[in-house]
Amino acid sequence: MNFSSLMIALFLSRTSAFTSTHRSLASNVRSMATQSQLLSTTSDIETEASKRRYVIIQKNKQSMNFRNGSPLVFSGSVEKTIQLGVDDDTKIPMGSLVGIVVSNENSSSNNKKRFGGRGKGKGQQKTIVDYKHFVVDEDNSVADIYTSNGESLSTTSNIADIMQAISNGKLIGYGFYNPVSMYRAFIFCHETNNKALFKEINNILKTSTESDRVKTEKVIEMVMESKIEDAVRARLFLNLPSDKTDSYRLINGEGDGLSGMAVDILGGKVAVIMASASWVEIYKETIMKVMRKVLDSHPVYSESKIDIVWRNTPMRLKQDGYEFPEESEEDTELELDSTPVILTENNIKYYTYPYDVSSQKTGFYCDQRENRYNLALKCKGKDVLDLCCYNGGFALNAMIHGGANSCIGVDSSQDAVDAANENAKLNNIDQQKINFVRNDIADYMKAAADEGKEFDVIILDPPKLAPTVNALERASRKYHSLNRDAMKIINSEEGGLLLTCTCSGAMTQKNGGQYFLETVKKAALAAGRRITLLNSSGAAPCHVQCPASFPANAYLTAALFYVSPEEEQ
Repeated sequence: MNFSSLMIALFLSRTSAFTSTHRSLASNVRSMATQSQLLSTTSDIETEASKRRYVIIQKNKQSMNFRNGSPLVFSGSVEKTIQLGVDDDTKIPMGSLVGIVVSNENSSSNNKKRFGGRGKGKGQQKTIVDYKHFVVDEDNSVADIYTSNGESLSTTSNIADIMQAISNGKLIGYGFYNPVSMYRAFIFCHETNNKALFKEINNILKTSTESDRVKTEKVIEMVMESKIEDAVRARLFLNLPSDKTDSYRLINGEGDGLSGMAVDILGGKVAVIMASASWVEIYKETIMKVMRKVLDSHPVYSESKIDIVWRNTPMRLKQDGYEFPEESEEDTELELDSTPVILTENNIKYYTYPYDVSSQKTGFYCDQRENRYNLALKCKGKDVLDLCCYNGGFALNAMIHGGANSCIGVDSSQDAVDAANENAKLNNIDQQKINFVRNDIADYMKAAADEGKEFDVIILDPPKLAPTVNALERASRKYHSLNRDAMKIINSEEGGLLLTCTCSGAMTQKNGGQYFLETVKKAALAAGRRITLLNSSGAAPCHVQCPASFPANAYLTAALFYVSPEEEQ
């Protein structure tokens, strides 16, 4: 349905109190409803309106992106909100299902409207009204309209004129509301992407007499099932799972139309759901129910029962405004399950611990799968240094697929070093050729330089150094020093390879990715080495991207450089 139907409903409920002028206007609006053929009766309209909340966004170039599939609505794009009995849009419950409506007015004029009061003569100045939030009583009548500065506009003339002025807005989707996030709404279902599903959602919201919560959960189940099934099919076209790889990203947030949610399949035995947005945590039980249904019914997963593990990122959720319920002391003492799951990636086996909540993320990083394998093919007979090695992924690939002469992995975490050593043994790698040590990578590189130790291939894959745009300057200094020191210990006579990575979206996206490359270039100048960019890649293909939200969901850059021999002084 379009937004006119909602405005019609709100208007019709007050017709008994309106003057004959208002009755005439009501008749005109009813005619609009007949022409639109969206709702057949007044009772339909009243039922529809009484159960809905709406966010109206400005009509501009950005709103066209929303129509075409862009999922995240910035707070600055929100023009108005409608909510039952609330005079403050920040009080709309977090996670509320809302209709997303594009205003009929251009953004240059939709913040301030001119409405003439009754009894004013021709040519008189009209009152300027900056309307921001509608208040609707429980009986579905318009109770009041508030300006953005809190002024009440309770006169029926203003109500009627404002309703008429915006009654032609376009309903483009449904989403979840967040009153505190910079992303005020996440569009969960776009009308343009799935018209049949969109129509079915409209029918549920229009005809069902169930509670808002029950209807919302029904909508979530329908949309989630559709999107998860799409995600499964997309991975099948990527040959995932396969005989050589049984671990991959099944749901990649915005890439699969589910912002704030990721799912990794590990070893073909466990699905780890990761929540980083409030709406995901709020509807946890419903999401797990749908995931269970899809996994059990799909031939790829139904042969063996897949466990579902739920994880969240408390810091990200708090930033998103989610308030965790108070827990007793017993609740906070989580039982750790150290049962390992053996997964396979490119025919290399790894121990992972998805049931242990203390392990990093899901316990495995699927995003570097192709980068690990492709670099390994260039490591034959080389001495390799894997910095921030975690569970040894790059080093293991270099030995098994590349035939490296030797590999050293360095990580500041003893748990990571222990895991890497276990994985080397699991794959029967000669312990004389591979070694993992616990150390700060900056200290290790300095000691290596002092000892004159050099490597043919170095991997530098640090954790996220720039979690936000505000941290970019500090992060760039750290990336600069790490890359400079890495280049200093690359083979000075023949040169070598440096694969340097950033998993910080702020770094990857700045200046179209050039910011990170410029940082590495400056590091090379400081190290006195010349570099040539051989390749720049991102996350593995299973980390799919949505064209409508790119580059917002691009975060990983893996840049491979040839570092020239050291020039003679």
